[in-house]
Amino acid sequence: MGKAKGKQRQDEFYHLAKEQGYRSRAAFKLQQLDDRFRFLPAARAVLDLCAAPGGWMQVAVARAPAGAFVVGVDLVPIRPIRGAHSLTEDITTTKCRSAVRRLMDSKGVATFDVVLHDGSPNVGGAWAQEATAQSALVIDAVRLATMFLAPKGAFITKVFRSQDYSAIMFCLKQLFDKVEVTKPRASRGTSAEIYIICLKYKAPAKIQPELLDIKHLFSVDPEKSMPTDVLDPKSAKKRTRGGYAPGVTVLEKVGLASDFIWSEVQKPRDFLGSFTKISFDDPASLPIKNHELTTDEVKYLCEDLQVLDKNSFKHILKWRTRIRKALPSSSQVTPKVKDDVQLLQEMEEMDSDEEHQLEEMLDEAYERYVTKKVGKVKQEHKRAKQINPDADADLLEGGEDDGGNDGIDQGSDKDQDQETKPLLLCLDTEKPAEEQDVKAVVQSEYVHRSRKKGKGGKGGAKGGKG
Repeated sequence: MGKAKGKQRQDEFYHLAKEQGYRSRAAFKLQQLDDRFRFLPAARAVLDLCAAPGGWMQVAVARAPAGAFVVGVDLVPIRPIRGAHSLTEDITTTKCRSAVRRLMDSKGVATFDVVLHDGSPNVGGAWAQEATAQSALVIDAVRLATMFLAPKGAFITKVFRSQDYSAIMFCLKQLFDKVEVTKPRASRGTSAEIYIICLKYKAPAKIQPELLDIKHLFSVDPEKSMPTDVLDPKSAKKRTRGGYAPGVTVLEKVGLASDFIWSEVQKPRDFLGSFTKISFDDPASLPIKNHELTTDEVKYLCEDLQVLDKNSFKHILKWRTRIRKALPSSSQVTPKVKDDVQLLQEMEEMDSDEEHQLEEMLDEAYERYVTKKVGKVKQEHKRAKQINPDADADLLEGGEDDGGNDGIDQGSDKDQDQETKPLLLCLDTEKPAEEQDVKAVVQSEYVHRSRKKGKGGKGGAKGGKG
């Protein structure tokens, strides 16, 4: 294990740190953060928390103005750095605060312009415990910063992307006017660490104790942990496709196929919204896995539920209903056929609603086309009247003959038909070929939209009817 860790360390920034005399490759993280946000060039006093071995202190001394007051604090003793002071203290204790205050008073410094924090606990590789401990360490650093940071000052901290990330962001946004999140290039891509840049400290006269109380701040809202309805279009936007959702401590939550098929405790839709994967590895799931209804497509969909769309979830639910009827249930709980039928009816109702919406879209598109063509016919008639203003008079003079009377009667019948059927006006005045083109365009558009939603056959049939 030690050899593997050594190889991981030897990247580009590891060798650069050795060449340029920095005590850790983390020095380049601070350089890249300062290149973007420029918080060190104007800092007359800098406090570095969890500073060992001292790489960030070296960068602070080099980039801050000459003679700046730089202090590093850590549980591990820090070897002396020219132009900086070091304290061996625990930042979570009142003793550390007193030691920092005494050093500030001895140098005539009232506040710090920048407070840095790049600490992370060492709990032996247990990710969940390490993420929680690191989040608590961030709040301890924030509490210390509120005691010593000057108004309009900056606070830079490292955090892990975990379930407590949203709570930390909420806390920092109450104390700073500008809060941004970034990941410098020197930070390894495989690392879950990110950096929060907090600028323009508000320096409130009083801070609510709950804001810096870890138990209160990191308490999980029960409503956020409720299962998501995977077939509800209103909740589709709320489903987290990637990243770290609030209230989730692991990236993968596996449910058993046997529980999904036979369990009556949880509804199948809630099951799909609560887990990220359906596994067939347990002995009770082997008959389900080996059944002919469990196709390769079903197994593929069960591998990652987080990326499925509504049609894929419907496919899984229909597979569940069929396999419950096909497999013997003597050793299992008797399946509730009524619930399965009700579930299928709900899915069919959702399908019919979508088809009804597509029909309405087709009708609206056709009416818009008709209205547009009516306007064009009226404009052409108006232009013809402007070109030949005596056309109406010639028409009246010709109406004195018998043949003209018949023409007038026929014309009046057409006018009456147009009044009773105004939508036929544009079709009578336009060419039949153009009418067919329009119907073809509208129909193809409808079929395209229907196929896009996974109902190409039904949509095409209704499109022909329209």
